[in-house]
Amino acid sequence: CEYLLVSQAEPYIEQYHNLDRPSGDRWQWQVYDGIERAIVLHSLNIELPMAEIYRRISL
Repeated sequence: CEYLLVSQAEPYIEQYHNLDRPSGDRWQWQVYDGIERAIVLHSLNIELPMAEIYRRISL
């Protein structure tokens, strides 16, 4: 399970990743900032470039 907070004003995403599924007691917090970064979505087992997420956003 993951929870993402995505900024609309700048390339900035906060990610909360559940380490103890299904109990949900421990969460890992990760910050992704900068258009050159890529975010890892553990629940989908993929890496997504920040440039793709913000592709149609005027920053």
